[in-house]
Amino acid sequence: MMENILCIIAILATRAIATPVALNKATDNSIIWGRCDPVFQWFPSSVQCGNLSVPIDWDKPHGGMFNLSMVKLSRPSHATSEKLGTLFMNPGGPGSSAARYVASMNTTKGPSSEILQSYDIMGVDPRGVGLSAPIRCDSEIWNERVSLFSQTQDEYDRLVDKNKRLGQSCIERTGELMNHLDTISVAKDYEAVRAALGEAKFNYLGLSYGTQIGAQYAELFPDKVGAMVLDGVLQHSQAESMNILAEGTAYEAALESFFDWASTSPNSILKGQDVGKLWHDLLNNATARPLAAPSCDSPASNCRMNVTEDEIRLNAQQFFLPGSEHAKSWFATVLYSSSQNFSQDLASKVAHEPTNQGYIIPVIFVESQRYISVASACQDWSPRLSSFEDMQAKMRIAEVFTPLTRGASQSWAVQASCIGWPAPVTNPPTKLNVDTGADNPILMVTSTHDPSTSYTWAVGMLEEIKSGVLLTRDGEGHTSWGRNGKTTEAITRFLLTKELPDPGTVLDS
Repeated sequence: MMENILCIIAILATRAIATPVALNKATDNSIIWGRCDPVFQWFPSSVQCGNLSVPIDWDKPHGGMFNLSMVKLSRPSHATSEKLGTLFMNPGGPGSSAARYVASMNTTKGPSSEILQSYDIMGVDPRGVGLSAPIRCDSEIWNERVSLFSQTQDEYDRLVDKNKRLGQSCIERTGELMNHLDTISVAKDYEAVRAALGEAKFNYLGLSYGTQIGAQYAELFPDKVGAMVLDGVLQHSQAESMNILAEGTAYEAALESFFDWASTSPNSILKGQDVGKLWHDLLNNATARPLAAPSCDSPASNCRMNVTEDEIRLNAQQFFLPGSEHAKSWFATVLYSSSQNFSQDLASKVAHEPTNQGYIIPVIFVESQRYISVASACQDWSPRLSSFEDMQAKMRIAEVFTPLTRGASQSWAVQASCIGWPAPVTNPPTKLNVDTGADNPILMVTSTHDPSTSYTWAVGMLEEIKSGVLLTRDGEGHTSWGRNGKTTEAITRFLLTKELPDPGTVLDS
């Protein structure tokens, strides 16, 4: 769910892009494949790019259309394993580029290369994301600094006003697609791609927010589901206050665990210190005066020049997503640097306007994810922070159950950012009823200490996915695929053979 720490690859080209292939518009039911545009020089030569024309509004299939864009890694011609079809992959977000994710996969070693011996691997950018008609919004409005934790009625009114103006700017710059960015529409897009490929089944590995795409696809098209894995499970049906508590307590637990690690580990610059006190001191100091972020004062930087108290609480969550020793060591260094008034690693990112020739590559992936993370979520969730008093009540709940982070999480950011959003809620939270049959189960994967998608969501989704089997990794970090432990092996085995772990299985890596 959380926006990843994106490493932007330096590309000098600044050509405008609409689709990744310099070809004619696709017909309504066929994918136009070709070599990727040379501007995507960092895509390996083994990657093909394609476009499929799909309706903006699936309730009006003969109305306006747009190009859904995708990349494909083809199974090697020398592969000796049986070909099992096409595997769709989505890394989550909302708004992470599946095309970029697949194009960047390691095809020579590791679990991806093993999967590639039996599948073509497909990365379809969801509508509004990356290569698929990326949405445009006003960067100046995005960059206005308004707290997501309103302390006064005036601050709340300013937040609502900003959300309205930002959403309206997205509608004006993006057009009708802005009203159709919900996950149901994305699931129908994926079904259109499956049909266009001529595949009998939809094989899928979805991570984080990608699990919602998979779950809603399975409810809509249960007979089309093949091998499906949902890793880092999101539960869409929860009430707003429950989402705040579920993700907030997961993040809080990760932070508490980090305090213990950082004060005792030889790999921590904070060894021997009271790290909990350091955290509280940083928050108190930032409340009195935002902490300085010296390297962000350059016009070329992409971060704010200082860091507020609520930004510290919100932005620290991303450091726990990797769940690795290296990431914890890095965050310890970040806290130490921040205590010395060098807080740039905790600074919020700023948005940028495209050049006259369009976004540079691959900034398009970053900017579209920034905006779609709000726009898509605001059509999938009904904000209930409908008054200043209601926000205050939920802040009090958060302070009781999550005193270290006080409710800060992606769930809170979504709900606060959607108050006053002008696009309709087209996919409101509701309990799913998924049943793909006892002989065609869905593998659900979670970890006990995931700081983003709470373990409670995965357990709750067992009630909604009747054919689901839950596999638990006893460990830290967000999602389990690709960690090269026993859980990744179990996921790979299921995708290749449909062999399931026993219900209730817990693995230690």
